[in-house]
Amino acid sequence: MTGWIVGALLLLLVASCSMPACRPLTIVVTEKEERARLERVPSGIRTTETGRLEEGRRTEIIREHWVRAQDRTWYPVTMDRYRAVEIGQPLELCR
Repeated sequence: MTGWIVGALLLLLVASCSMPACRPLTIVVTEKEERARLERVPSGIRTTETGRLEEGRRTEIIREHWVRAQDRTWYPVTMDRYRAVEIGQPLELCR
């Protein structure tokens, strides 16, 4: 019985590894948008006047690039893909 359970677990593991991580989706870009937001990001560790260690943080502008499909759904894309695609062109995404 234990061998059967181990076999089933191995089969499940192999099946989950063989599943594609990407389901290709092709959209036609109807709109492009670059969004920016401020975010506090870690910038190292510093010592306070009392000798305590603190995480240093700084404010950074985070830029995100999005494209909109004909069905009005927004998809995040890399900066390179954002720059390369034009409105009205097809774009293959990984979902």
